[in-house]
Amino acid sequence: MIPPLASVALIVVCGITCGCIAADEQSIAVNTTVPLERGWEQATVAILEQYMLIRANPETYNKFNGSVVSPEPAILLDSNGHPLYYRYYVQKNGENICAVQVSANKLLGTTVIRIGDFGFRGGDESMNITITGSDPGGAETEFACATPIPLYGDKYARLMLDCWEAEDAYAQNVMRDAENTGIDLSTPLSEEDQEVIREILWEEIKQREQRIREIEGKYRVNL
Repeated sequence: MIPPLASVALIVVCGITCGCIAADEQSIAVNTTVPLERGWEQATVAILEQYMLIRANPETYNKFNGSVVSPEPAILLDSNGHPLYYRYYVQKNGENICAVQVSANKLLGTTVIRIGDFGFRGGDESMNITITGSDPGGAETEFACATPIPLYGDKYARLMLDCWEAEDAYAQNVMRDAENTGIDLSTPLSEEDQEVIREILWEEIKQREQRIREIEGKYRVNL
């Protein structure tokens, strides 16, 4: 399962695999590492989408209803030893049922990368990140067999940062709106709470799509 709201990752693939953006010296002088708490918020909202907005699928709803996202991820490092991905575990009745992999570096241009079991339950043949080390099971550090974030120049980097910020703002706003209604998203939700969250998600999705359109106009790209 891949959230439908992570489409901005497409331009990252274009830039990396096609070489459609000329390499240049990176001049973005900011800390692009994603705080763990922000990653957890992104992972939590991604899981809410899976069973709140796709409730017509009983299997998906039954799988995620009553689940929570653990705040302690596995940290996957790039070949330079810097955080590249965070892998948060989705738990239900005290057991891991799947994981959410999010960007640990804002220059990846998107927040949520993928939802799946990533082989930690021994059954994901489509795993697209090869890792070494012990089996995931909580907060730990591993190495991803991937290079550091490529440097494609200041304009490209700013595009990636703006894309990431748009998705991150969406997740933060959902968390804020939930908190304002007295809903704790670190605990399983009642049916009444789910109805409130569903309305919040749709409203914040509208705002996020507006931000994406503004980015498209600013950089003249299609995300």
